Amino acid sequence: MYNDAILVNSILKAAQDARETPLPDDVAFELFAAQSVLREFDLSDEEIEVGRIGGGMDGGIDGFYVFLDGALLDEDSDVFADDFKASNVRKHAEVDVWIIQAKQESSFTETSFDKLQSSLGRLFDLAQDDEQLKILYSKELISRVRIFTDAWTKLGIRVPKIAVHVDYVTKGNTADVGKPVEHKRADLEIFIRSRIKGSTSIARLVGATELYELASTEPEYDLQLRVAHYMPKGTAYSGLVRLSDYYEFLSDDRKRLRTNLFDWNVRDYQGEVMVNRAIQATLESDADEDFWWFNNGVTILCSSVSISGESTFTLTGVQIVNGMQTSHEIHAAVGSSDDPQLERWKKRSVAVRIIQAQDEEVRDKIIRATNSQTKVHDASLHATEKIHRQIEAHFKAHGWYYDRRKNFYKNTGKAADRIIGIPALGQAVMAIGLSRPDDARARPTTLLNKPGDYADLFNEQITLDTYLWTAAVQRRVDTLMLVNTDRFIRANLRFHVSCFIVTRMLGKRIYSPKQLAQLASKPVDFDEEYVSKVTEQLQKLAVKVGEENEWSLDRVAKNKTFVDDVVIAALTEK
Repeated sequence: MYNDAILVNSILKAAQDARETPLPDDVAFELFAAQSVLREFDLSDEEIEVGRIGGGMDGGIDGFYVFLDGALLDEDSDVFADDFKASNVRKHAEVDVWIIQAKQESSFTETSFDKLQSSLGRLFDLAQDDEQLKILYSKELISRVRIFTDAWTKLGIRVPKIAVHVDYVTKGNTADVGKPVEHKRADLEIFIRSRIKGSTSIARLVGATELYELASTEPEYDLQLRVAHYMPKGTAYSGLVRLSDYYEFLSDDRKRLRTNLFDWNVRDYQGEVMVNRAIQATLESDADEDFWWFNNGVTILCSSVSISGESTFTLTGVQIVNGMQTSHEIHAAVGSSDDPQLERWKKRSVAVRIIQAQDEEVRDKIIRATNSQTKVHDASLHATEKIHRQIEAHFKAHGWYYDRRKNFYKNTGKAADRIIGIPALGQAVMAIGLSRPDDARARPTTLLNKPGDYADLFNEQITLDTYLWTAAVQRRVDTLMLVNTDRFIRANLRFHVSCFIVTRMLGKRIYSPKQLAQLASKPVDFDEEYVSKVTEQLQKLAVKVGEENEWSLDRVAKNKTFVDDVVIAALTEK
């Protein structure tokens, strides 16, 4: 074993040792591989886990992820809503498909590429329906692939730029790869391009050396920005930045948008909505008018600022907290031109405010203030609210870490199984504290968008101990179900299992998280055998409901009638 393989093993061991309950070795490696090759997207651990396939009938695919203009798509993303209009997405939007095969082996084989090519030939065939595919592939794999094929068909009218990335990850040495494997890799790229006309494809061999380099690369938050004209006021600065310079500031080494700069932004990129069409029109205009005359500009928070020369700002801990739509449109417009340094981009500028602030409460106030001028769902401002600061402090005092700011604790090296984000806690409280595991399952990324639901989930009448205990229960269920439970069953029933367990503990149906206060002082100590028993019981119940209604498991899991059956079973069966 060469040095890089030893170093990769040491990273894996350290991550496993930090966990209260270590993951199965193959699962740990699959997650580590996905985290490493997708590092540029700055995904949370929950987002990485959602795309993991694992188990049998996986077609040689261990991870499948789809991104639209850099944003991870899930089954409840706006693009799949009944009222979705393709015109809401910009023309030539970027759709990136990332396919990962991760094997704990010390070499690369031709057969792995053969299997992938055979699978992708079927999975990317729009004429193949689910019934045909499930003969060879797991339901979980099919559901992940459908995220891509459904997006592909829905966005076809906008002529998206589709790029398919295949990463074959092992602990081997890519320098030792023979010509047959290299030929198979190249053949797969050609094959994918033939299945998806007009697409680009990149198949990579990722060995221990590449894996270690990727894993060691941290998201870049310390950047330089040239500000052509600026005015200082205390620890804040306002000025104008040439569009060509702002494009460089936004771009990584591969000229891709640095999505991690928007972790604290209160809204996601909104696609081709009216405001963004106006931004595009201003950027595309040939009139002798400057861009900043018609745009509110960008607000950048950072922890420290230093200025060299006349206009080069070195910023530490950069976050763009207002101006995400503007930033996306500038990056798309300048990046799609023949030369980002064309005179038109040098002549025009965007207004930028740079604010140095280290105090968390001050940062939260700035985020709320800079987003109060335009309509934003209250749910989008969760991270800035008092209740979430209180939850974060309480979790930290008990050895848990509440990620109000996406990946803040992950980037500081805290144990993955002790980190939980706002969406994940919301799902746990919804499933356990409101007896709504169907909604927790059905709306993984949009759960907090309804003000009424948010008010039920997060309010100061719910004790901080209840939040911590609920998070611990759901995390323990998730961890124990990783061991022996089929991936598709786990994805669909994990919230129902936790709802069942806590309902039985309380001895009555749960309508409000406040009912959990009496349980929050009890240890979370149920074991793998008990979770497996409950899972098996609910699986049989789900099969029965599915057969009676001719429903698939995922439809059963999203149905309120099934929830009633789960609660009744928890309260009546011994």
